Amino acid sequence: MAKTNGPDLFLREDRIVGIIKIENMLTGRFLLVKSNDCIPDCGKIRFSLDLGTFSHKALQNDYTQTGLELFDISIAAEAGKEEDMDDLLRQQAAILMEKGKESY
Repeated sequence: MAKTNGPDLFLREDRIVGIIKIENMLTGRFLLVKSNDCIPDCGKIRFSLDLGTFSHKALQNDYTQTGLELFDISIAAEAGKEEDMDDLLRQQAAILMEKGKESY
């Protein structure tokens, strides 16, 4: 599936099921998260990181040290109706690793 971001993203009324990418643009490290409702989940992740309460400690530490400006929180891929989320997550991780990125 294609990356789904941009100004029209928040105008959609349907739920987006897919994979959220949280990427440290300074280091290239990333974390992928499965989501049944990507738009509000992106906001929840950002809020948790801003509060310093995100569950992944290494990512939280990097975010606290570098700040929002160097992080990208976006939808990496939308899942099709019958698509296996675990397979989609593995595919997205492989794509990022092929680009030289490292997983948290």
